[in-house]
Formats: sequence, C-alpha cells, structure tokens
Amino acid sequence: MKKTLALLALSTLIISSNAGTDSFNDDVIEAKSLNNITEESLSNLPMKKIMLYPQYTVRLNDANANKKIEEEKPLEAEVVVAYNPKEIGILIKWKDETKSVQPAMTTTKFGDGVSVQFPIKYGKGTTLSYIGMGDTKHPVMVYLKKAVEGRDYQKAFIAEGFGSLTEISEKGYTFTMKYDDANKQWIAFIKKPLKTADLNLASGLVPVAFAIWDGDSLNRDGNKLITNWKFIKMDKMKVDPNYLKYVSWGYGDIGNPERGKELMIQNGCNGCHRFADQTAAPEGLAPNLSKIGGYSNPAYLRESIINPNDVVIRNLNINRHYNKAAEKDKNGAYPNNDMYTWYIKDDKGNITSKMPPYAQLSEQDLKDIVAYLKTLK
Repeated sequence: MKKTLALLALSTLIISSNAGTDSFNDDVIEAKSLNNITEESLSNLPMKKIMLYPQYTVRLNDANANKKIEEEKPLEAEVVVAYNPKEIGILIKWKDETKSVQPAMTTTKFGDGVSVQFPIKYGKGTTLSYIGMGDTKHPVMVYLKKAVEGRDYQKAFIAEGFGSLTEISEKGYTFTMKYDDANKQWIAFIKKPLKTADLNLASGLVPVAFAIWDGDSLNRDGNKLITNWKFIKMDKMKVDPNYLKYVSWGYGDIGNPERGKELMIQNGCNGCHRFADQTAAPEGLAPNLSKIGGYSNPAYLRESIINPNDVVIRNLNINRHYNKAAEKDKNGAYPNNDMYTWYIKDDKGNITSKMPPYAQLSEQDLKDIVAYLKTLK
C-alpha cells in the first residue's frame, strides 16, 4: 500500500497544475494516445508553450553571426505530441517575421530550420545527455528540417557531440515544414515509428529537445536557439519512479542563488568559465556559462559539478588558438594551444574532462550553485 501511494505521489508531480515559473511540470509535454496521427489531428489538441534560448557555448568563425546570437532574445514556441502503438507525431509552431529560405548557391544567406532531438539511451540509471548534440557516452538522435531552395532538406543523424554528426537512413518517418504567411509563423510536423533499430520511444517518460534556426539572424550549425530537455509523458504508459525522481531534481526554490555565485567564485569556477560579471577567464578556455540556465536541466547541472567526466563536451574550433611559444611546423604554422582543449585524450582515444570533480561540496552547496546557474538565462 505504501509503495502504491508513493508511485501515485510521484505521478502527481507530472499531472498537477503549474506551480510558479520553475516547476517540473513546465518541462513535461503530455502526449495523447491517438489512432490516426496527422498534422490536422494534432492541430486540434491543446499545445504546450516552450522557451528556446540562444546557444552560447560554441562560437562560429563569423563575427557578425556571433554578435547576433549574443543579442538574440529567447523565443517562444508551441508543441503538441501524440502517439499510438506504432507511431509518434510532434507538431511545432513558432513565430518568425521573416521567411528565410537558403538559396542553392550561397555562403552568406541561410535558411530557417528546426530539429527534434532524443537521447538514444535514457531511463533509470542513465544521466541526461549534453543538450548540444549529445556526447560520446550519451549519443543522441537528431531529426533536422531546413528551408532550402529547390530541395526537400530532411535528415536524420546520430550525434556524439559538436561536429560528430553521422547521417543515417531511417525508414518510415516524415518531416514537413511550411510557412504560414497570414500568421507569420512556421509549422513543422514530424511523424516517425515509435520503435526503430536505433531508438525506442515506447516509455512513460521520454526526454526530447528542440532547436530552431533563424536564417535572418545568420543562424546555422551551433548558432541556434535551443530548449533544455523536455519530457514527453505518454498518458497510457508507466513512468519509472526512480527516473522521475532523478530528472525532476532541482526544480522550484532549491537554494540561495546569491550564495551559489559566491561559492562558484570561492571554488575558482571563474578561473576557467565566464558567467555574468565574471569575465576574467580567456574566452574559449571552458564553456561559457552566461546563458546556461536557459537550456540546462537542474539534474544535468548538478551532475556536471560533481561528476564532470560523465558528460565530456567536445569543443569546436580549437585551432583558433595557437601556441606561439612553440616551434612552427614544416609549413610555418604554430601548433594548437592545448590549453583551450576542454578534455585530455589518452593514446587509446579515451577522453577525460579537464574540470575536476567537486564531490566535496555539501548537498546544500550544490543546491545553492544550481539555483544560481538556473538564473543565467
């Protein structure tokens, strides 16, 4: 009886009404069981509002694009999900005053786009993947749709971090994206098998994330707007209470943000990371945390502090930093400055984060630090 009541209490976390602006329920998307999954049938269901934030961890070799992503504001979108024993369908809508379609032959104009991302492995005992294309221990499946002139640009990838996309051929899925001129909005619809050889979404609680590219803002590649991990709740499937307890950690008022910032400074986080007014660290030495709270779940932030080797982020464009104290190679080029690589790789290819684990922090210390990081949006 006690076990039954405990399960009921955990399930209530999902279906209860919103309590404030930072409740776990804000990140839950209720999926309805639907026999006939079409764009029209989903458009008749209530939609969930979600927020997307500018991705601030990576930088392109494009000063204009980087400036625009720094100035970009969060974007509100709407999403609805339905499923049946064979398929899952997702409808996404977002406002965009300009319809940007990438011309066939250009390197200066870019198209609008959207992606849907799922972790390949999830559930009890599995930590959350890095939101930016996964990582080597936590690969993700990415479904991408872009507005490109003269072609139907629809692709599916497996990713293990920045710059690691491997295109796959998945049968039985469709992805459409059309612009509504009257309402100045994009409408995207993806329908795919619930189970494939690479991805099984038949579960009570499925992590999902969304990304949107605005071509008019020079968005492409890592310059985009992204959500944190959301969680699709299948209304007729059982939710694992242990997994629910893990992913719902840290929502609500968990600690003192002011003390959390002080703890980060005391522990030297500002020696490598930039955040808020802490900008002494060289740009690119470690991930920039200035907007980390917008697209990171509390459980992920906690895990990153106490066990940074679980999710090791691959950084891009390390060749923009050179070691000019070293000898030039035969072509007259300086070697890369290893100080700007975020991990160490051994002779077998295994990578270890350069960030030390902060397992010595108390539980309250962790709550205060995560409470502060959540404010960085």
